[in-house]
Amino acid sequence: MAEQGSAESTLLRGTAIFAAAATAVLYLLGLLLAGLAVSEVGSGTNSTPMHHCVSASNAPEDARVETHEVRYLPVHVLCRTTDDRMFNSGVVPSWLNPALAVSFAAAVVLAGAAFVQADRRAAARQAG
Repeated sequence: MAEQGSAESTLLRGTAIFAAAATAVLYLLGLLLAGLAVSEVGSGTNSTPMHHCVSASNAPEDARVETHEVRYLPVHVLCRTTDDRMFNSGVVPSWLNPALAVSFAAAVVLAGAAFVQADRRAAARQAG
């Protein structure tokens, strides 16, 4: 019986570590994509305003893009027009932030479950 509990605990810990690593990789991917897009601004012809903002599919037709703003949670780059409207540039894929949220939640739940199981195993060991 102790072997099975140990294997389950190891599986929970390993899965929690994997989910935490996936969360870190997804977040770093989002930061990399946003950083690369922002680094293009100011270098080269027609680089200001950010070309991702000018060519975005959801850009208002009659608006002129003035600047951009990077948000870190959720990771995205917002474009601001001269009349103060904001829209998403589309630099960060739409699936990234939901995947980031799910992997973070999974890491927290699995780490909590591993902690509870380890605590129960320690209490059972002391009792008998």
